Amino acid sequence: MKRGTLGIGLVLLLAAVATPSSALEALFGRAPGSLTSGPAIFKILLAFHALLLILWSFRRPELEARPVERQSLPWLPLGVLTALALVLRLIHLNTCLWMDEIFAVMDNISPPLNIILTSFASQNQHMLFSVLARICVVLFGLNEWAVRLPAVFFGVASLWTLFLLGRRVMGDREALLATALLTVSYHHIWFSQNARGYSGLLFFTLAATWLWLEAERRGSLRLWFFYSLCGALGLWTHLTMAFVLASHGLISLVQLVVRRGWRRPGWWIPFASMLLAGTLALQLHALALPEFLRTGLGEVSLPSEWTDPLWVVREALRSLKLGFSSVAVLVVGGLVMALGWLDLHRRNAAAAWSFVLPGIISGGLMLAMGHNLWPRFFFFCMGFALLIAMHGALRLVELFRLPSQVGLGLAGLLIVASALTVPRVYRYPKQDFTGARDYVEQFHQPVAAVGLAANAYAWYAPKWERPVTDQAFLELYAARPTEWLVYTLPVHLKAWDPQTWQVVTRDYRVVREFPGTLGDGTVYVCRRGAKP
Repeated sequence: MKRGTLGIGLVLLLAAVATPSSALEALFGRAPGSLTSGPAIFKILLAFHALLLILWSFRRPELEARPVERQSLPWLPLGVLTALALVLRLIHLNTCLWMDEIFAVMDNISPPLNIILTSFASQNQHMLFSVLARICVVLFGLNEWAVRLPAVFFGVASLWTLFLLGRRVMGDREALLATALLTVSYHHIWFSQNARGYSGLLFFTLAATWLWLEAERRGSLRLWFFYSLCGALGLWTHLTMAFVLASHGLISLVQLVVRRGWRRPGWWIPFASMLLAGTLALQLHALALPEFLRTGLGEVSLPSEWTDPLWVVREALRSLKLGFSSVAVLVVGGLVMALGWLDLHRRNAAAAWSFVLPGIISGGLMLAMGHNLWPRFFFFCMGFALLIAMHGALRLVELFRLPSQVGLGLAGLLIVASALTVPRVYRYPKQDFTGARDYVEQFHQPVAAVGLAANAYAWYAPKWERPVTDQAFLELYAARPTEWLVYTLPVHLKAWDPQTWQVVTRDYRVVREFPGTLGDGTVYVCRRGAKP
């Protein structure tokens, strides 16, 4: 019996039973009843996890883990890549926030921690990221670089999880090459400077997949516990992590049936670990869960270009273009990826399917729901894609029986080609709201920001007119039409505020554009009656 574990379990069980819901609400500075069923859910889950700890203290000695030869890490190349990655992700970190970052700062990062931990009004809440960003704000002040620091940390840390996963399925050489490719990846740098939870989701996706494969191989309960913890933190970062865990569960179930693994002791442990990840994540979300079910889960996506899967492909090709035609990138890249995945499947079918199933499940579900198909929703699969691409490129060389030096040269060419795209990350801000603001304000005339730009300028120009709906804009336009008007993301404006869009295109002309690195994120400055 583990007395320490038993003691902790008993204390937590007593706390779950004896603590009234009102005390939990008071602890988080909330009025009695304001969190509705959240405290009750929290206490039920706390009691459940306490009982698990108590039962765990009476367990038999751990099943003998299968012996595995320990491998030393290539510290020097990983250290160099880490240092380079950190530098590349700190450059221009203090540029203007883009739309989603502004929403996150206003709604989820500016409030104190007690509000952050008990609020989930929209899917824009990435809870773990919000908590870490709030800590950075308290330490360093409310500014652009501070709220992006957690993204930088997770972005750099994901290099290590990518290497560990790559070594597990492909060996040190390919893992290092894929890590080098990630280091100088335009997209990875972009998301590592994005005050959202996507780089954290990538980190936990890679870490959980590595732990799942390692725990299956070693049969270690310790690794399965860390897998559960990693899965829970990933879900606390972004709910898309559920697709990763679901993929692992589906693959484990197929393996169990095909191999008749239920005859083997401990066959249930992987599924119990995934269930524990889910209940731990539910515990972390418990106090905010009623609000999420009431408002955050009910978000809708109006029909637009963003719900068209072909738009996702076009946008991905636009950002991936490396000086070649889109068709060439699509055809050659597709062949290399297919070759890499098929060879990986031959070597390790479970790993191969774990690389593609999360993206297939998430994409299929969002398509069926008519949800916006933004490329950032698939960023968590980026590590898998780079590993498959690097493996496919080297396998292509092997198929033609060329010397291994040719393969290394081809891999180096891919890394150099990717590095050449890095300067584009720093060319513009993600969205240049401050540039547009400074340009317009020199004329000292009334300005209106419409659509999503109205929300952005609640942060960057709170004195402007900011009608956020069709009706509000039409009322403003009828009473006192402004000389200047600013908007962004026309796809959204057309779909959500069609009457505003009609007036903008009829009565205003674009006189200045402020481009950004966000696709379709240009900020448009218009003047009423101005000629092109």
